[in-house]
Amino acid sequence: MVNEERYDGPANAWGRWGPDDERGAANLIDQAAVRRGSATVRSGDVVSLALPMRAGFGSTAVGRQPLQHFMTRDGGDYRAGDRERPGFGFADDYVLLGTHGGTHIDALAHIWQDGLMYNGFPASAVTSRGASVCGIERVGPIVTRGLVVDLVPASQPYLAPGQLIGVEALRRAVRQTGVEIMPGDALLVRTGWSDAWLCGAADTEAWPGLDLDCAEWIVERGIALVGADNVAVEGFPSSDPSCQAPLHVELIRNHGIYLCELMSLTEICARGRPDFLFVASPLPLSRAVGSPINPVAVL
Repeated sequence: MVNEERYDGPANAWGRWGPDDERGAANLIDQAAVRRGSATVRSGDVVSLALPMRAGFGSTAVGRQPLQHFMTRDGGDYRAGDRERPGFGFADDYVLLGTHGGTHIDALAHIWQDGLMYNGFPASAVTSRGASVCGIERVGPIVTRGLVVDLVPASQPYLAPGQLIGVEALRRAVRQTGVEIMPGDALLVRTGWSDAWLCGAADTEAWPGLDLDCAEWIVERGIALVGADNVAVEGFPSSDPSCQAPLHVELIRNHGIYLCELMSLTEICARGRPDFLFVASPLPLSRAVGSPINPVAVL
């Protein structure tokens, strides 16, 4: 169901992995990328890169609602007279959460422009029943080499609201790690925004992040996933007056590159190890356009 009217704007990756491909840059994470990530493991320490999940907590950007947690069976039920089953009692609960409200990964069906999403699939493929193409279930587990860069100067706790990180700053930060990026790698960028958010000091109307001019550099290096500790990876407001999320359009829609948002990157940056084994597995939610994840770095 690929739309035959190909996008005639900037160069894109449509058709690179076939006209029916729904995985995009995840195709770059091959066995060599997995082995390259595994080769970085030395101590075996594991660091979670996810923000906490709790009732009433979560990003409310674009009208999203915080996580809700419900207990459907607890100790009070037994105190009120419920009888334990032979040999045990138990508790049970449910969680209601937005797929983009906490640490999460965007599916390729999450973004489109001019009625077309990644690989030329029509936006109409996303209906009230979900995404019939490019849903999050197409991604699968992500196991590759991760590289983290800290863009926050030592003299301040976080970047200023709305501060855009240009390609020169990003290139310089990566170069200073001494790690050469290879196709299939994951690049993570710390802005400090999530630290400000956790302590109630974050500006939720403007946040620091990557500028649009980083896109070409990211694409050229074959990066499969870009993550950050802010709301959208890219900064807001955008430097492009015609689009509020131009990096989403360029990376997700045009090149099938995944974005992982609202990460926790302070601890991994403090470890002083820029490269590590990066592991993140989206929930196999059929037809969903995003998924909560608990990404980890194995050092």
